[in-house]
Amino acid sequence: MANFTSFDGTVLHYESIGDGPPLVLVPGGPRAAGYLEDLGGLSASRRLIRYDARGTGASARPDDPSTYAYPTLARDVEALRDHLGLERLDLLGHSAGSVVASAYAAAHPARIARLVLVSPSPQLYGKGGDDVGDILATRTDAPWHAEVGAAAGELLSLPPDAAPERVFDVLDRYTPAAYGRWDERQRAHAATQREQFALAAWAGFWAGTDPGWLDGLATLPAPVLVLTGEKDALTGVRIGDVVTAGLAHGRHVTIPGAGHYPWVDEPAAFVAAVNEFLS
Repeated sequence: MANFTSFDGTVLHYESIGDGPPLVLVPGGPRAAGYLEDLGGLSASRRLIRYDARGTGASARPDDPSTYAYPTLARDVEALRDHLGLERLDLLGHSAGSVVASAYAAAHPARIARLVLVSPSPQLYGKGGDDVGDILATRTDAPWHAEVGAAAGELLSLPPDAAPERVFDVLDRYTPAAYGRWDERQRAHAATQREQFALAAWAGFWAGTDPGWLDGLATLPAPVLVLTGEKDALTGVRIGDVVTAGLAHGRHVTIPGAGHYPWVDEPAAFVAAVNEFLS
């Protein structure tokens, strides 16, 4: 476990897990990076460098809350790269972390060796995610289906200043749909959600941002792997095609049986897909 100081003096926490070539992990949420675990055993072949985004986990809260916006979080990635002394990065972003990783790649294309985007967020692209309802419709036999349907409408209508308890209540009720199945393993992983999410960072993630930089990804020289889970009723599968359509060297792979956290649902398939791409 260690710390590094970002461009504005905010001290951020990170840790290295496993052996092998380094792979920097950008967490989603914003959520403390512990939920990434060792990505289903990927640490057996890679040295995973996972950090807590500003305002989450063991990292400090910034003095300026406007720095929770994702373009600033991309600047934290550059500060970490410099701290580690790495000329180029293999970089993996999950969910909202894929937005941060993409913004970093667009700003620093020469610093990216390979980029992995797992369960990317449709909100950045203004499309994608429209298949979430179709995915939910295939799971009507799940005991949580009716509750998830009710929570979905509330999740979309939550105001920015909603009380934390209300936000977490809605998230908890919708969460089963984010996994490929709802067994003991998935429930244990989901149980960490409340303590790891930082609502202030979440509320500021999109504030005042302009996705005009997305055009820069079209000329990114590095190869990009976009991974989605077949049963992901949080961000869907179609978003993978949307993302790769805007990349010069992108490939979309969908993991059967997996949800939004494919290393939890289908760890062997997830590790195999990432290792094949990075090798």
